[in-house]
Amino acid sequence: MANEIRSREATPVPVLRPRRRKSIRAQEILAAARQVFAEKGFEAASISEIARRADCVEGTIYGYFKNKRALLDAVLAAYYDGLIAEITPQLAAIEGTESRLRFLVTRHLQLPLEDPGVSRLIMTQGRALGEYVGSPLHGLNKRYSRFLTDTIEQGKLRGEIRPEVDAALVRDLIFGGIEHWIRNALARRRPYDAARMAHALLESLWPGLKATRSEPSTDRGPRGLQAPLREIAERLARLEALAGAGAGAGAGAGAGAGASAGESAVPASAVPRP
Repeated sequence: MANEIRSREATPVPVLRPRRRKSIRAQEILAAARQVFAEKGFEAASISEIARRADCVEGTIYGYFKNKRALLDAVLAAYYDGLIAEITPQLAAIEGTESRLRFLVTRHLQLPLEDPGVSRLIMTQGRALGEYVGSPLHGLNKRYSRFLTDTIEQGKLRGEIRPEVDAALVRDLIFGGIEHWIRNALARRRPYDAARMAHALLESLWPGLKATRSEPSTDRGPRGLQAPLREIAERLARLEALAGAGAGAGAGAGAGAGASAGESAVPASAVPRP
């Protein structure tokens, strides 16, 4: 009897880890997967390495994600969701199309400096996917790039950007050019100043985008009417100046040359039409 009691006391009791809530476990797996994908790329990354960093077994990962591709899609979706949630209120607080474009270009250039691994992953996957159009990554890029196309379209409505500007073409020129430049910078491990680069890019692009003062706006909201109202005010000021000059000339002529009271002080052809 005593031996049986001692035997039971000597038997080690397994330590049971507290079970994590599913949402917490999924976040831990995503965080580990993001690290591994960013460091090694999609092809070289392994589920076993991700499981080790997430402190779980491989089977747990497959309980949340169908395969490695589905895990990558979830990692990128979480990345874009966070980025879009960050940019949305900041962009809404900025006035003026040029300032908004400058903010978006600067923020885009900052991303590779903050997380070069994820930026490299996005660029390589965008080129590696045989069916990129319609893929989850394509959908994420469309959501993100809509900030820029919407800003251009709103600028056209406000009369700040020429109405014939193709927003999709400008989007591709900006993001395509930046990707090419960033790819070289990452490959050479070359640091850069994001704000300075954005300024240089906008200095080249903005003159070709901005509307001239004579181009009308199709926006009839308060902001869209600002440019037409300024033009009307300027025309009225010129009209008043012409009328004042003509009245003075008419008074002088009447005193010195006896001009008739019925003559018009300002020729009709000199009055600008609104």
